[in-house]
Amino acid sequence: MDSRIWRNLPAGLVDRILAVLPPAEFFRHRAVCKRWYSLLFSDSFLEANLRLSPRRHWLVFFLLASSSSATAAAKPPPPALLLDPTTNIWLRLPLSSFLPPGFSPAASDSGILCFMSDSPGPKTLLLSNPLSKLVAHLPPTPRPRLYPSVGLTAGPSSLSLILAADDLISPFAVKNLTAECFHADGATGFYSPWSTVSQLPRLCSPDPARLVFAEGTFYCMSCAPFAVLSYDVASNDWSKIQAPMRRFLRSPSLALRGGSPSSVLIIAAVEKSKLSVPRSVRVWSLHPCSKAWTETERMPPEIYRQFSEAEGGRGFECIGHGDILAITIKGSTDIILFDFITKEWRWAPPCPFTSVSGGELRGFAYEPRLATPAIGLIDSSSLSFQ
Repeated sequence: MDSRIWRNLPAGLVDRILAVLPPAEFFRHRAVCKRWYSLLFSDSFLEANLRLSPRRHWLVFFLLASSSSATAAAKPPPPALLLDPTTNIWLRLPLSSFLPPGFSPAASDSGILCFMSDSPGPKTLLLSNPLSKLVAHLPPTPRPRLYPSVGLTAGPSSLSLILAADDLISPFAVKNLTAECFHADGATGFYSPWSTVSQLPRLCSPDPARLVFAEGTFYCMSCAPFAVLSYDVASNDWSKIQAPMRRFLRSPSLALRGGSPSSVLIIAAVEKSKLSVPRSVRVWSLHPCSKAWTETERMPPEIYRQFSEAEGGRGFECIGHGDILAITIKGSTDIILFDFITKEWRWAPPCPFTSVSGGELRGFAYEPRLATPAIGLIDSSSLSFQ
């Protein structure tokens, strides 16, 4: 475009163009002039970005030290490694300049990353937008905890978090299966910091990992035996859902597939020496009404052979975002992707920001957003875009 035409465009039209740019392109264009640089601090521009920018189903990964190499010293948060599955492009976002040491990634939703304090005791959670570098501190939890399961769901004017189980600070103690919720709603003015909710079902052992949220309900895995625990936020009620083929599962993991409505998935390896069907990695989808599971996908034999050799029985975790499913291997930086639309299984390109050996990747669904007004709900004086 001729520079004279660009120079004569109305400022409002220029802002609308910049508001729909991909995040990397927007930050590159901020260097053009002082006005463009200041757009990140403009409420009207951020509101336009929130309204106009297309949804991008990215993934964020953190390179974590293996348990054998972990130390008791508080470490700065690892950089966020962003992957765009559509273009296979990796980006690196350092976090140590605005996040304190001693916190690890715990959950993610709607452009917000949640970090939880590593030390046992009352847990402190931080909510952060890594693009704008905004950080909000939640009040400490009333109960001491060691490795609780964490769930987060955020909207334009609402925010809900849940910490479930493991409210004793010794790994050798019997767990008291309690849960605490944090709710904030800017539209109604409702604010409830860390209220105790109903207890988890008896004889369950929640996996200390992420919870997924779909249609008003949080879900998490429970082991010994394998089952899925669900918490209905509106009714304040926990229930247990039997997992499919639970006697033959290895390393089951929950993930979410986007859509309307979204689908809760179980991804697991099916392995049994006397089983009449071949070993594989399978995907089941939960029927929201009957609570029954339907097998929807199965890893092809050749891909499973490659995956089995890379995984070596160490276990794996899964992340779902939009129509993309990602599987990370414990003790490795390898990632395998599945596209629900094209039905293609493929290996993700190696991350150029990780070392050759040591550590493993932990991933979360991530939607890059310049504006995350839900963070402002923690500070009543900064409520915006309601």
